[in-house]
Amino acid sequence: MGKLTMIRFISLLFILINITICSVKANPLELKMVFVPASEKGDDKDYVSLINIISKLTGYKITPIRVTDYNAAVESFRARRADIAWFGGKTYIMAAKIAHAEAFAAGVRKGDTDANYYAYFVVRADSSFKTLNNLKGKTLALSSIGSTSGDLIPKVELQKHGLSIERDFKRIAYAGSHDACLMSVLNKHAEVCGMSSRNFDARIKDGTLKAEQVRIIHTSSPVPPPPLAYSTKLPRNIRDTIKKATLEAHKHGTIGGYGGEMERYVEVSDADYNLLRAIDKSLKSAK
Repeated sequence: MGKLTMIRFISLLFILINITICSVKANPLELKMVFVPASEKGDDKDYVSLINIISKLTGYKITPIRVTDYNAAVESFRARRADIAWFGGKTYIMAAKIAHAEAFAAGVRKGDTDANYYAYFVVRADSSFKTLNNLKGKTLALSSIGSTSGDLIPKVELQKHGLSIERDFKRIAYAGSHDACLMSVLNKHAEVCGMSSRNFDARIKDGTLKAEQVRIIHTSSPVPPPPLAYSTKLPRNIRDTIKKATLEAHKHGTIGGYGGEMERYVEVSDADYNLLRAIDKSLKSAK
């Protein structure tokens, strides 16, 4: 190859590289992120700042999708209509089983030492109920079938106290979300509700209700956090890039998540949800 030919070859190579780089910049990878309906306030809105930072750090375009129920979130993953998700813990274990979901991060709120949260049993402030044992024969409101802190964990806590939602309550009302569950108690449609501590704290903070209107009569053991998950159908390098950006996002601005502002995101893995798998299996066996 002559010198002139070599120069032309190198020039052509640089041109092709520049075209490729420009093409990548002009056409970023597009991903969709699905959200389960835990709140009436719009869970996807809590994640806008995080999504913007992840998009900036990765160069990926991420579009949020809000669905109507937990099953729809799982189906979006299984049908490849979504690549990333915020799942509740119970919904995640189903998505991991049938929809190629893999947990990778969970948010830690300011002032908290870890990403765990709780299920609360809440009554009106003027209620005479003091403990779970007072609730037999009453109306219990829960969030949604498939919710971790608004369905699975309340059942476990009641079971610990010898109570069953199938036998020991006058009526079980699934309100559709944690917020609606709480409002059913305030509006006297139910005597008690089982709900997420994060939603409870968020509604106190935003003024939806005042702390003196309600009482928490029982707090569950720590619950594994609702994770961010991505599809294992995504190439490994893309998943690693998303995880790295998520774990570093707090260094680049204010970030949000389930329950509002987060201090940071920490890494989680599929094995962190084996506890919920065991609880779910135990409840099914007890029926």
